Amino acid sequence: MRNKNRLQIIVLIFTICNLQFVICNAQSQSIVNSPYSRYGLGDLQTTNYPSNIAMGGISNALQNDSTAPFNINSANPASLASTRLTIFDFGVIDNSTQISSSSQNYITNRTGFAYATLVIPVAKWWGSCIGLRPYSDVGYNILTQQTQNNIGQVNYSYTGQGGINQLFWGNGFKIKNLYVGANLAFLFGNFTYTSRDSFPTSSYFLNTKYLQKTAFNDLYYSFGLQYKLQFRKGWSVTLGATGSMQTSLNTQQTTLDINYMNVLGVEVDKDTNINATKNAKIIIPMTIGGGIVIKKSEKLLVGLDYSVQDWSSFNSFGEQGLLKNSQKVAIGIQYIPDKNAGRGESYAKKIFYRVGFRYADSYLDLNNTPLKEYTLTFGAGFPLRKYKVGETYSQSVVNLAVEMGQLGTTTNELIRERYMRVVVGFTLNDRWFIKRKYD
Repeated sequence: MRNKNRLQIIVLIFTICNLQFVICNAQSQSIVNSPYSRYGLGDLQTTNYPSNIAMGGISNALQNDSTAPFNINSANPASLASTRLTIFDFGVIDNSTQISSSSQNYITNRTGFAYATLVIPVAKWWGSCIGLRPYSDVGYNILTQQTQNNIGQVNYSYTGQGGINQLFWGNGFKIKNLYVGANLAFLFGNFTYTSRDSFPTSSYFLNTKYLQKTAFNDLYYSFGLQYKLQFRKGWSVTLGATGSMQTSLNTQQTTLDINYMNVLGVEVDKDTNINATKNAKIIIPMTIGGGIVIKKSEKLLVGLDYSVQDWSSFNSFGEQGLLKNSQKVAIGIQYIPDKNAGRGESYAKKIFYRVGFRYADSYLDLNNTPLKEYTLTFGAGFPLRKYKVGETYSQSVVNLAVEMGQLGTTTNELIRERYMRVVVGFTLNDRWFIKRKYD
């Protein structure tokens, strides 16, 4: 028993150190390549895990199963109260995108960190978690060329990179059939936008480089509710709701505008036109979401989610009215043939089979064209060896989720993005912090 507790402490220390390492490296990483990430707060990332993502991203009314293996749903912190074992979940994501205009297209691929979360059942009525995940990403690289009279070739390049991460602490509490919860998150990170006008065939004109860097750091709150109704023959219905109030983030923006010459491939600065730093508040609008999940024992689950966010109130350094309200609808299904199948039975009976669909009306409206997103999702959970721990069983699982979708259109001089995202999560279940009975 003593050796096991020591091992758990070692794993916990390793987890914290690994989380610190991820925090240091996540700020410079972006897993998206989308020109649309230039607007607003970039490409808003899902707050879900592979088990949710494979079901269209539903989360508002989703709770843990009553038997192992258990998954995490910190998107609604109220669900943390249903946690029965300590859970550590770490995931990676691969994002392949085909970007198309009316005349050309190209494919890009990026792989990176998805999330890391540790959940601890503090009491039978209280679950708590700490974790790190991206809030939004910015990533694009655009190059255009023109030939002008008396000047020659002119290159215009636009790049953006960076993102906002959230280090969060969540708590969920159970009061009979009612579950309540809250997440406290620290948002941090930066966006860097660069544009260049260069003259590769002429030495008479100075090139221009414009750089804008915006740094974010502030607290962000979100809340959740769930209410579970139990019926006969294993049927149950869970209603859920999530929300966050309008929040202002502390930001600092640095702007640098320089004229330079390219001498043998080296940029030599000549004149500084702008070098300024200013602080401001960026307003993140209120979000409201609701959902329902219908379950038949541990065999069948069907869920529906809806959420809306008032992005028309978004304010960034005095710029307002650039975005519109967004909304999202998701549906998901999970089926397990026989979760408790014995060793002599087919392993296929124990697999979690998941499928879903998501429709989103994004916050962008460009060239009088609303940008809509359609996503088909599917995936599976592959349980590992099960063993008994106290009054319950411990069983870890490898979760796989695939998203295939489309954002935008090639009409009205816009671009269309078709993507496939693959998320792999490793969910470890165990019972930690057991009080020793024998020394």
